[in-house]
Amino acid sequence: MPKKSKRSQRRSASTPAVRSKAATGESTVAKPAFTPRATGSSKVDLAQEYGYVFADLRKIAVIAVAMFALLVVLALVIR
Repeated sequence: MPKKSKRSQRRSASTPAVRSKAATGESTVAKPAFTPRATGSSKVDLAQEYGYVFADLRKIAVIAVAMFALLVVLALVIR
């Protein structure tokens, strides 16, 4: 059996013991993970908020078109 590394020993020592909710007396009612904010309170400029996303999508589109063109050229050359 392989020897435990220091990393795994540290991890097991640093993780606290997990107690079940039944043992602690907590209720098991699920809490909502996301609570939406009130809409309509302020207008958000999506172009400003997601400008980096549009730039990345544009780069991906240019690369995809270039690769597709390269595939077409290679298919014509190989035949």
